[in-house]
Amino acid sequence: MKRLNYIVTGTGRCGTVYMARLLTSVGIPCGHETIFDYRGIKESKKRLLGKKDIKLSGVSLRECATESTGWPPDITSIVADSSYMAAPFLKYNLIKNSKIIHVVRNPVNVVNSFCNYINYFSKIRYPENFMYEDFIYKHAKKLNVEMPQYDKAALYYITWNEMIENKNPDFLFRIEDDTKELLNFLGVQNETSHFNCNKINTFKNNEVIFDFYNIENKQIRLDFINIYKKYGYNLSIL
Repeated sequence: MKRLNYIVTGTGRCGTVYMARLLTSVGIPCGHETIFDYRGIKESKKRLLGKKDIKLSGVSLRECATESTGWPPDITSIVADSSYMAAPFLKYNLIKNSKIIHVVRNPVNVVNSFCNYINYFSKIRYPENFMYEDFIYKHAKKLNVEMPQYDKAALYYITWNEMIENKNPDFLFRIEDDTKELLNFLGVQNETSHFNCNKINTFKNNEVIFDFYNIENKQIRLDFINIYKKYGYNLSIL
């Protein structure tokens, strides 16, 4: 059976690839969507029990195709998995001893990335997104109604993070923060050299930028602002 010491999860577009690379760089080999992906818990169980081969996600391989950073790790060596699709299964018996790291990213940046970069939650569905969107809709029933794209993405951010919080994760990490407390949680010396090239918060000058007032539903907008403040993000920077 594959033992996972850590599971990293959050919303999509929150930095799970970055986290997989960071953990691997400090001696905790971490895959990305290696155990948990859109196929659901039955397939995850097969991987955990060694009944099905495990593979790194396509985005993992593309991310590091031209780099030599010690990642992706040897697939047989992983002791952690980083995937937003682990969120619905955090109380699953086979991972009951795994430490759960809840990773969050600035909500505005997450929604902007979903809507203006990978085109999730729009009325026009893109074939390359079908399996991932269907996974989200299956596990976040509130999204199974007609609503504007920004509203749905904001509601997803709220709902998915609440799902994780309800499972009592062991550690909360904001992707924008210094890694000191995270390294302490992982039992790693603060001065340990590690992957820390976080580029997920930059926007091009001509990129469309989402803001709170793009959310049409007033209750969703209020809840979105509240979770923004809850995770310690500064409204004044918008």
